[in-house]
Amino acid sequence: VDDEIEMTNGLKKILSKKEGLGLTVLNDSRQALDLLKHQRFDLVLSDLKMTPVSGIEVLKAAHRAHPDTPVIMLSGYGSIETSVDAMREGAFDFLEKPFTAQKLFEVIDRALNLSYDRALTDTEQSGSEKKITGIIYQSREIGDLIALVERVAPANMNILITGESGTGKELFARLIHKLSARSTHTFVPVNCGALPENLFESELFGHEQGAFTGASKTKPGLLEFANHGTFFLDEIGDLQMNMQIKLLRMLEERTIRRVGGRREIDIDVRVIAATNKDLEKAVKENTFRQDLFYRLNTIAIHIPPLRERKEDILPLANYFLSHLARQEGGEPRRFSPEAEEALLEYEWPGNVREMQNLVQRAFYMATGQVIQKQSLPLPCNNNEADFRCGDVMHLPYHQAKEAVLEQFEVAYLKHHLGMTNNNISKTAQRCGLDRRSIHRLLKKYRIDEKD
Repeated sequence: VDDEIEMTNGLKKILSKKEGLGLTVLNDSRQALDLLKHQRFDLVLSDLKMTPVSGIEVLKAAHRAHPDTPVIMLSGYGSIETSVDAMREGAFDFLEKPFTAQKLFEVIDRALNLSYDRALTDTEQSGSEKKITGIIYQSREIGDLIALVERVAPANMNILITGESGTGKELFARLIHKLSARSTHTFVPVNCGALPENLFESELFGHEQGAFTGASKTKPGLLEFANHGTFFLDEIGDLQMNMQIKLLRMLEERTIRRVGGRREIDIDVRVIAATNKDLEKAVKENTFRQDLFYRLNTIAIHIPPLRERKEDILPLANYFLSHLARQEGGEPRRFSPEAEEALLEYEWPGNVREMQNLVQRAFYMATGQVIQKQSLPLPCNNNEADFRCGDVMHLPYHQAKEAVLEQFEVAYLKHHLGMTNNNISKTAQRCGLDRRSIHRLLKKYRIDEKD
């Protein structure tokens, strides 16, 4: 569908060379709306800027009639903003005029070869609980996010996933990869905060033999392993400025050069980045490059914290509990009504990751088939006047204060260790303490930092 006759004639001439394609060519977008109501198409090609009905309206009409029909948008007025609008409305991909016949055929082949039904075969539904490739949810918020993921996953655009620690950012990144045309290739995750700065460039881009002391042989980088697949950069907000520049160059030029090398290596990857930081604030503070932020933030996905979607708490807790029972080969277990109430009232600062760890501890601590409230190792919420770790009200004041302080220090320390994946330096930074103080507390309460 294009209101320019020369364009439709050109497309018809190009596409007629491809065997097996039946074509319907329209110059009137109003006719397209009517035809889409009565006939199903395997693929729709539509111009974006048309009168009297825009390409976005054609896109919406196609999806109203048949939600699984891929729609490729064409435009001579291309920009990040217009392509993002089209993608958010569910476009499969976006081609900016002028484009080559080869590029057109590549996008068409991807669209026709992608089977939405096959991509979603592992989706299960049980009652009101929904599970899709590892994501357990009941809330509308996560349902809307998954619908967005299903729309944007087939497109070859960079994605930025934001959310607090433990919300499942990597799980969503893997879902995007699984639903994309790159799913048959590699998904390569990299934690930007875990790799030392002096090794980061070598790990990402690789190095040639003799590039530095210890480089006894040539080693391809992680980006080469991810070629034609998905490259997931977790904790992108921790990336050092000099590496931000190199990453930006890769995104712009789609080539890399190994450390110590001279040859440019072509790279075809989709980049998904994730962070628990406010990157817009980091841009204003000049700790994150604005141009890199715009490159990564083509499509933004924000995962809300668990405390803002209470409907997901019990389905998640019950899923983890039943999974442990199957894993251990024991009888099914369940939470008591009091335990369920406690789970719902808790704020979950560590989100799904904290819940998974807590349910695991409760599973092994409980003595019966029903997990009671006292078996839940829940720290106290700020608004609670009592303390889960035993009744201290009968103790003398100083003993009670000491007991409560110990409970607080243990819960506080474990919480921040969990939020940083047991990284002592980051834990100290979050707590406003030095490393020595953290080690002293670990020793005092016999907490194994690797547990």
